[in-house]
Amino acid sequence: MKISVRVRYADPTKLGDLLRAAEDVGLHGLWVSEPWGYDAGAVLGWCAANSRRVLLGTHIVSIFARSPASTAGMAASLWTLSGGRFRLGLGTSGPGVVEAWSGVRFVKPVARTRDTVNVIRQVLSGQMVSYRGETLTLPLAGSGRRPLRFAQLAEPIPVPIYLGALGPRNQALTAELADGWTPTPYSPDHHALFAAPLSTAIAESGRDVKIAPVVPIAIGDDLPAMFALERRWSAFYLGAMGDFYAKAVARMGFGRMVADVRQRWSTGDRGGAGSALEDEYLDSIGLFGSVERVAQRLRRYEAAGVDEVVLELRKRDHRDQLDDLRTMAKVLSA
Repeated sequence: MKISVRVRYADPTKLGDLLRAAEDVGLHGLWVSEPWGYDAGAVLGWCAANSRRVLLGTHIVSIFARSPASTAGMAASLWTLSGGRFRLGLGTSGPGVVEAWSGVRFVKPVARTRDTVNVIRQVLSGQMVSYRGETLTLPLAGSGRRPLRFAQLAEPIPVPIYLGALGPRNQALTAELADGWTPTPYSPDHHALFAAPLSTAIAESGRDVKIAPVVPIAIGDDLPAMFALERRWSAFYLGAMGDFYAKAVARMGFGRMVADVRQRWSTGDRGGAGSALEDEYLDSIGLFGSVERVAQRLRRYEAAGVDEVVLELRKRDHRDQLDDLRTMAKVLSA
């Protein structure tokens, strides 16, 4: 099982520190998040120029934020600049971000995901791009324009595509089209139930789809304090980021907790929403505690069939984040 890390920084000093630490520790990959704000493609271009070994990836960019052709162009650029060390992580994001930040209606997310992946594959193949889907048509219908192909592409570019899919239909689509599945939240303790649509579809198709969930991590002997670092994030995702996050956690068996968190969040009680999160849930989706405990809990992911754990550092201070990243060497040898 491989270990990677997901970061959010664009600050070159902090980003450089984390990038060097990831390579020094021997991590498999570094993914860059793009919620709203900094452009992940630009950040990863910098990472490509300042790294030599670690795999790089977007985690995730919204299918609504760019046209599929623009996303394919970004992927091709990063693949080329990194010497083939790039993976494209895509997802829908949530309606709050898509409609408030990108100014695009959050409609037919599963169909839009299918159309986006299909167009990206066609662009990167070097073919003339001609596509008729449920949500996308290229060239634009009625425009009278001829299809185009990637202008500078000398040969096909095999960029792996990972989907951050949570719902049952999107999981089935991942099994059909994608190279990898990278959900958040995710619990290895509830894999059979939570990932049933994906597992069933993979079994039927026989395709090889890598499983690479995002896993929050905070290493320290004070377990309640480590859990506290996750409460803010989990409350935000369940309370503000769309129904599909809440439904995903409910499928893990935490339906009452989800309802309590969302009710408190809706009234503006952010602290209460965090307090409503059960320790059992926090422990099931992350790696919290001492080096020995984290090492023991990490084995759950391998037992569940996970191919790659994508760590998300939960401590706020940059030095503490670096310490946790470097401590992974001890965890992996424990």
